[in-house]
Amino acid sequence: MSSSARSGRAVLGGLAGVAVTVAMATVPAAPAAADPPGLVKVGVNSARNSVDKAVTASCPAGTVVTGGGGYLAASNSAWGHVGIERFEPLAGGTGFVVTMREAGSVDFPDDWTLTGQAVCAPAPAGWQVVATTGPAESQYVTASCGTKRVIGMGGRINGGGAGDVLLDQVVPAADLRSVTARGVAVPGSGPPAGWSVTAYAICATNPAGLERISVSTSPDATGHAGVSQSCPAGKALYSAGADIVAGNGAVLLSGVNIIDSDTTSAWADEYDGGPSNAWSFLGYGICGS
Repeated sequence: MSSSARSGRAVLGGLAGVAVTVAMATVPAAPAAADPPGLVKVGVNSARNSVDKAVTASCPAGTVVTGGGGYLAASNSAWGHVGIERFEPLAGGTGFVVTMREAGSVDFPDDWTLTGQAVCAPAPAGWQVVATTGPAESQYVTASCGTKRVIGMGGRINGGGAGDVLLDQVVPAADLRSVTARGVAVPGSGPPAGWSVTAYAICATNPAGLERISVSTSPDATGHAGVSQSCPAGKALYSAGADIVAGNGAVLLSGVNIIDSDTTSAWADEYDGGPSNAWSFLGYGICGS
């Protein structure tokens, strides 16, 4: 990475928690082919370079965010070198922010591109975003919808340095009452003291046909692991998430992609040879009608 790219990483690191958009090309919103009525997906692409990146996918007027995605686009060489730090629905419902950083202390020289996505819909009854931040240096934090149901999810690392701490889990509970996010230090990185994790739950009052879907790799994944899944017929995706099981910072979340109105894929890649133990990977979606 050039000295100017190093400077770019430092600038973004100082803006953690701020919706920094490095968006160059916006993909127009496309109507969903299934319920819930009015569901749309919006995408935005970053510049292609070797700098840490943040993009914001904005919802159209008259809609609120229900979920989102983010992934390395046409950047396979960056697999295992770049991971997701921020995967956040904006509190006002205006969109979804994704930040990806080059992991650890070693700069990655190749160029790469980040695509961010927002799934948006006319506001369901009781719509709100609940954000919960955990204690300093606590890996796990859970945001609860209380009596409402989870339709969307997110997570964010606060003060984690320039890729020293990254997300490896954004998971909706089986009963769709809460969302758990996990942040882990990249091996050998030496993260700043006091970093924290924020979990986000997008909540609504009893949406129709709500259902959590999930798919898992075998428990002995190596190198690169990916999964894909679709909602049952007549339902569409509100949101998507993922979970690296037993990666412990040595496996990076490379992408969560909402492919179309009812299908999602997600993938993860080993960092610096990966963990010494077995690990696996799960993808999640929340569907509704």
